[in-house]
Amino acid sequence: MSNQRKRKAKIGTSSIESEIFKSATSFSDQTLAQVNELLSIWGMTPLQYNALRVIYVEDKQDTGIPSKEIGSRLYTRVPDVTRLLDRMVDKGWITRERDKINKRVVRSRLTDIGMELVESAHAPLAELETKQLDHLSDDEKNALSTLLNKALNKALD
Repeated sequence: MSNQRKRKAKIGTSSIESEIFKSATSFSDQTLAQVNELLSIWGMTPLQYNALRVIYVEDKQDTGIPSKEIGSRLYTRVPDVTRLLDRMVDKGWITRERDKINKRVVRSRLTDIGMELVESAHAPLAELETKQLDHLSDDEKNALSTLLNKALNKALD
């Protein structure tokens, strides 16, 4: 009598979709590990850098950016943008204050330290991003970008 149970699911068989998913996930994991290591020099996480970058780029008038706008521009979904920003206030990287017109809106602005952090990390991070894909031709990078954006747009539907 055999002790083997019959398996119903075809787990372990491969499809092009599962191969793409595994490759995309592995690439994301490997590159994010390198980004984490680089940003740890400044005591930042990729999410914190991304928030600082959003404020740096979008707050051209230095009037502050509403939390909701910051959250909508982050690369990754964050369940609690307010807590993320509060931790950055505690580190002295940003300030937060209520909007003078709409008291329900809280605006975040970079401090001098926050501005220095995002500016200091920008070039090394851009260099790392280039290095991570330098084995691809420009045409391959463009094709990859197009296909990833197409897949992402469908996933967001």
